[in-house]
Order: sequence, then structure tokens, then C-alpha cells
Amino acid sequence: MKILYCLLFLISYSASAQVQDSISVPETQEIVYDLDTQKSVQQFDAQKIEAYKKSGDFDYTEYQEQDNWWVQLKKWFNQLWRKSISWLFDVDEVSGFWAFILKLLPYFIVIGVLFLLGWLFMKVNPSDMLLEKQAAPQIELTDDEDIIQNQDIEQLIKQAVTLNNYRLAIRYYYLFVLKKLSESELIQWESQKTNTDYTKELNDNTIKNQFKVITRLYDFIWYGSFQVNENSYYQAEKEFQAITHQIKN
Repeated sequence: MKILYCLLFLISYSASAQVQDSISVPETQEIVYDLDTQKSVQQFDAQKIEAYKKSGDFDYTEYQEQDNWWVQLKKWFNQLWRKSISWLFDVDEVSGFWAFILKLLPYFIVIGVLFLLGWLFMKVNPSDMLLEKQAAPQIELTDDEDIIQNQDIEQLIKQAVTLNNYRLAIRYYYLFVLKKLSESELIQWESQKTNTDYTKELNDNTIKNQFKVITRLYDFIWYGSFQVNENSYYQAEKEFQAITHQIKN
């Protein structure tokens, strides 16, 4: 076996030697410089260079756009928010559960403000805020209202009797009784009420019965267009004077 290994070693050594002999190493070549030929130096046109500088096509400068007021406001709010959080928790940055809550907190604040504005809007009449407040319309009084509230009815009765207008005098007498009943708080006088309504409000039976008497006289004379002479008037006047004395007592 040793002889076989020796033969293999000799064969491989002779083969490698033949390969090295077959490779030829090139000779070193000398570099020759041309020093005799005249060379021209390339010149640049200064005017074209200036023109290129002024041209926007070759201006690659990047400008940062200035933030508008809304972006500046958000940045200021974020800085204020971070400072508040740092002061509150005494740390530079909050992490974990509180970081999640603090991210949602601004949205909760905005929603709360919107609800508050909506509630205030519902509490305040929008027409009073947006439109000029209009003056309250003047209420036009009826003849009966004007006579009871503003006129001297006793004087009107005397004038009607002087003019022999006994029918009008009966009307004034009836309004005079209603005024006295209202002033004595026996009825609550309102223009839309009927004579039947006033009768139901009277609790004193004596006054109620007497009021029914003058109401029949008034309805018959005033609404029935009955012409009243002097004698008929003074007979009716006694009934009106009777209830007037009852109201005073």
C-alpha cells in the first residue's frame, strides 16, 4: 500500500509541473506619454452659466411651506397638552393604560363641548339671538273693555239720560254693574265671557238672582232693539240700583 501511495504522489506532482510550464507570463509593458502634441483646454461660457442659474428649470432648491394658522394652532395646542400632561404625571411621556386614555380625552372634550352648545342653543330662543326682537303688538280693546277700564261710566249714564238715549243708558248701567262685581272680586271679568259665565261665578244667591233680573232686562232692551221711554227706563233703573247697593253691602 505504501508503494501505491508513493506512485500516486509522483504522478500528481509531475502533472502540476507540466501545467505550470505551459502558462506563459506576459512581459511588463512601458507606458509612453505624448508630451509633444498641443492640447486645448475646454473653456466654459460664463453667460450661459448665469442664464442656467436664473432659469427655474435648473433650480432644485426645496422650500418648506410656512404653516397656516390652523396648523400653528394645533401645534400650539399639542405643545400645551404635552406640558400639562408632563406637569400632571411628573414624567416626560405617559405610557400604558393612561396613554390610551389621554389619546381619547381630547375627543371626549370636543363631544362634551358640542353637547353643551346644543343644550344652550335649546335653552335660548334662536329668534331672539338672530333676529331683532319685535315689539309686542298693541291689543285693540273692544268697546266694553274700553268703557269698563278707562271711562267714567256714571258720567256716561248721565249723558245718555240727558240726551234721552235710555237704551244706551241701560247698556252703560249693565257695564257699571259688571265693573262693580269685578272690583269686589265677586267675578273675574274677561271680555270673552258671557253673561251666563258671570252668573255661574256668583256665590251669593241674593246677588245672583238680582243679576239674572238685570241680565234679562239688558238682553231684552239692548239686543232686542227695544225702544225705551223715560218711564220704562226709570223702572229698569231701580233694578240696577238695587244690585249696586247689594254689591256695596
